[in-house]
Amino acid sequence: MKNLIKIWPLGISLFFAVLFSYAAMSKATGFKNFRDQLEQSPGLQGYGEPLAYGVIALQTVSVILLCYRPLRFWGLWITFGTLAVFAGYIGGILLYSKNPPCTCIGLLEKMTWKDNLVLNIGLMITALTGIMTMKAGRSK
Repeated sequence: MKNLIKIWPLGISLFFAVLFSYAAMSKATGFKNFRDQLEQSPGLQGYGEPLAYGVIALQTVSVILLCYRPLRFWGLWITFGTLAVFAGYIGGILLYSKNPPCTCIGLLEKMTWKDNLVLNIGLMITALTGIMTMKAGRSK
């Protein structure tokens, strides 16, 4: 169990570092498309460009923190917070929008909004697991 508490946060951090690296690169290489899709999203009209830059920057900062051991705990918290905001937005879209545009890029392109919400909640649980095991490892 002691080894699991040491290895689990590292594995989770590396998973999110790879995931967010891929996501940030996909968004950056298809920036115009990503920005335009954000502009079309309900409630985000007029904020597409700053949001696009912000999301890419936040994912990049998260990757850096997740890869640097002394800051990994904060990287997991930022990851959890980012996923919570995304899940909240998706939940709002599902509740209040009749025909939302897809802002997914790459692997998630084929997913529905409901699928994306379930995935985000699962990823939030994964990040929280990393936070809790890291905290448990620090207290011992």
